Amino acid sequence: MDHQVRSGSKPVRSSIRGGSKHVARLVALVTLLPGTLAGAHVQQTEITGRVLDETRHPLDRVDVIVNRREVRVITGATGIFTLQVSPEDSTIAFRRIGYRPIVYAIRPLPKPGDTLLVELEPSAVVLPEVIVSATATKPLRYAFTQKYDDVFRRQRMGLGTLLTRDAIDARLGASTEQLLDAIPGVRVWNGPPKRIRFARCQEPGGIAVFFDGVLQNPSRPVGQEQDNSGLLYKPPQKTQATPMDMEPEVEILSRINPADIEMIEVFRGASEIPGVYHWNGCAVIAVWTRQG
Repeated sequence: MDHQVRSGSKPVRSSIRGGSKHVARLVALVTLLPGTLAGAHVQQTEITGRVLDETRHPLDRVDVIVNRREVRVITGATGIFTLQVSPEDSTIAFRRIGYRPIVYAIRPLPKPGDTLLVELEPSAVVLPEVIVSATATKPLRYAFTQKYDDVFRRQRMGLGTLLTRDAIDARLGASTEQLLDAIPGVRVWNGPPKRIRFARCQEPGGIAVFFDGVLQNPSRPVGQEQDNSGLLYKPPQKTQATPMDMEPEVEILSRINPADIEMIEVFRGASEIPGVYHWNGCAVIAVWTRQG
């Protein structure tokens, strides 16, 4: 076969007639060589293994890391993994939270068909210090009762003034009405007659007294209700005789022994009175007993 090419402007004739088979073989070798070299460069070996714990149970979610930085696969529920490694890979590592990580050298590779068994040892994970803080909603002494929960909730809201049991014990020997004399804005006169006055509630009749949430003031007959929402507060209709030496509120408070009182709530103005007491007067004294 003749093949003619041009070199510059002069035609050049060359002949490869005598060695056509040799040339074809050479062309085929040159054509296959790049593919063969590329295949040798990316040649990979498959490694199959299983990760177990110290009790020989399979471990899942184990990271299989090659060259200490690349996570190639993650084990499944049976702990088995299949990994492809290349000549450039040097180490294989296994890592899981709660276990001590382990690193192997890839070389020499296991024989074909062999399964690589890996056992991880448990390792305690040291957590940073955890600080738990909380704010008590009521004193510890009331932890096992819900009777006074509403009282402490009103205190957190800033409603009224609370006279605690400790404050009552500090006034040993004082009568119930005299306990209120320690509250700012409240004044108690020993009489005669004995009476209680609030800075924002000067007239008698505007003060309601509750024992364990129950109103103790005398109720008015039907048709004779009085409106205490104005500036002047008149006393409620009397249903029983009140001693001449004390006003009705003092007489009601005198019925209860200070030793039986757990705490006293005092609301010194209409704006402080919670709706739970349903009182449209100007002050409320709520006594909470130990037994109730």
